[in-house]
Amino acid sequence: MDQVKELYADSIEFGYAGKSRLLTGIYLTCQTGDIIGLLGRNGAGKSTLLKILFGSIKAQHSHMLINGRKSVKPYLSGKVGYLPQDSFLPTSEKVSKLITLMIEDQANRHTLACDAKIKPLIDKKVYQLSGGERRYLEICLLMYQPTDFLLLDEPFTGLEPIAVQRISNLISIFAKTKGFIITDHSYGDVLAIATQILLLQNGSCHRIKQPEELVRVYLPERADDQ
Repeated sequence: MDQVKELYADSIEFGYAGKSRLLTGIYLTCQTGDIIGLLGRNGAGKSTLLKILFGSIKAQHSHMLINGRKSVKPYLSGKVGYLPQDSFLPTSEKVSKLITLMIEDQANRHTLACDAKIKPLIDKKVYQLSGGERRYLEICLLMYQPTDFLLLDEPFTGLEPIAVQRISNLISIFAKTKGFIITDHSYGDVLAIATQILLLQNGSCHRIKQPEELVRVYLPERADDQ
């Protein structure tokens, strides 16, 4: 049986200069098989938290372990992957070349190149793709990386329904060997695949155990934002 991997984060505190603390004592753990839905209203700090977990933003205070080892810059470990909201692919490269460059395993390259959504794009350059096509490609490229954890910031944004379903299926499949933390304003798509829900509110994470609790503490806030 494969050993369970764990991303452990405790006492994360962060605030931007001149402003009150955005994150105050965040605690969370993500293990292999977990699909954690991270929800919260705009400005709650969801994207900031993912960047801290990845290591691209340094918290004022944090204690993080990856598979039991202390980690200051998780991205350097090769164990944590991160999908930002903005596109990260070089626009002048062909899809086929990116698959070759970013995916080491030959079988995985072939599998992705034959994906029904990727195959028609294989000879196109990134700038020729629609926003949804580019997002789908980015997520797939990250899925096939040899990481233990994936942090996905707004993965479903801009995707057509069939692409959302394909990505949701891939997340469920890859969760056998990876742990996921996902945040997206399309909370229905997150809830459909999440094994647990965390609500980021007032600087800390709260475990949501019952759907009724989520309706009470989260959905009314979303309505207020509109």
